[in-house]
Amino acid sequence: MKRIKRILLIALTVTFVSQLYVNLITNDFRISLAVIVFTLFLLLYNDIDSIKIAFVTGFTVFLFRSSWYLVNELNLKESVLINYPVFIYYSLFGIIFYLLNLRTKHKKIIHLIVGIWTCDFISNLCEIILRLDSITINNILEASKVLASVALARSLFVIISYYFIRYYKLLIIKEEHEDRYRRLVLLASSLKSEIYFMKKNIDYIENVMNNSYKLYENISENKNVEGLKSLSLSIAKDVHEIKKDYIRVIRGIEETVVNKIEYSYMDLKDIFQILKENTRRFVESENKDVKLIFQTGENFKTEKHYALISVLRNLINNSIESINDKKDGMIIVSHSKRGKEHIFTIYDNGKGIKDRDLKYIFNPGFSTKFNEATGDVNRGLGLTLVKDVVEKYFDGKILVDSEYRKGSKFNIIIPIDRLEVKEN
Repeated sequence: MKRIKRILLIALTVTFVSQLYVNLITNDFRISLAVIVFTLFLLLYNDIDSIKIAFVTGFTVFLFRSSWYLVNELNLKESVLINYPVFIYYSLFGIIFYLLNLRTKHKKIIHLIVGIWTCDFISNLCEIILRLDSITINNILEASKVLASVALARSLFVIISYYFIRYYKLLIIKEEHEDRYRRLVLLASSLKSEIYFMKKNIDYIENVMNNSYKLYENISENKNVEGLKSLSLSIAKDVHEIKKDYIRVIRGIEETVVNKIEYSYMDLKDIFQILKENTRRFVESENKDVKLIFQTGENFKTEKHYALISVLRNLINNSIESINDKKDGMIIVSHSKRGKEHIFTIYDNGKGIKDRDLKYIFNPGFSTKFNEATGDVNRGLGLTLVKDVVEKYFDGKILVDSEYRKGSKFNIIIPIDRLEVKEN
């Protein structure tokens, strides 16, 4: 739909610009700026078929001119006979442009000039032959001289305009990259101080865990009441210290994110690229044999990129842990659009989930992950977070399909209007 709109916009723009013209050789043969605009569109919109653009543009110009002649009291037959050569011109221009492959990257300037000149000259020559009352060698030679000069002038103007536009685009991109780099440097420097406090609190957390376990043992044995009071007070102090520091850290990070980054929205393809690169680095650092496949469906923009990244990253991390030390591990993250819903699928060929555990996996604290080196059991909050965000923040749902020892598949279904930014 977007390409159709672009083609129509190009056709209408060229049609209106074609009204700026001078007549040469014959009364109905026009030399206008529209060809310059048309050629620039062909070079700049290289994702749209040049022949399609040419046919639609030729037909639109023909239709407009024919309608204008009809309004000025010419009959339909005369109007068509006068204006059909313009359709031939644009159609032939687009076909030659396609055959010469003028959109190839790193094309030399001289090749572009010769190519555009060839498109313009041959198309104009065919149009003038269709319009000449008397076709003789002398008439064609005289017309060719004029058309060759016109084609050269327009080709040079197109090339100058094209490279000016490209240079301007590169300049804007460079400025944007420099601005982003500055923001990231500021972000990194701001987060360093926050990381210090987070690392400091790891010691407090260890103390809380040790004291909590001692408290549990003492309560179980129902002894040393004074010791229980002391332990409970120590836990309360440590938790209070952690709470204060983390409130400050959270505020600092929130201010950093809001003030330094200021990304109002992101493309899905950029979100997938960030996740892919981040996951790849993590997998390599853990020396895991995991193949990562990210498949982006129809691209869109979203303002809720942080929440979406959080959901997908938690599920990807679960998949990595599920694969563990398995050889030839595979994780596939894909997106598709169905009706009024976005569907994100995270598949892995890890150890899967036992049938008896499936109904508990979203419960806070439930986990099957066990660290053999330390004896610690993971707290199992990742899937709880995912479920809360998907259901409460996105008004979506999460479906699980898993087979023990073969793998798991999580489907995240989110309504389009809860995730997608509508483009004007």
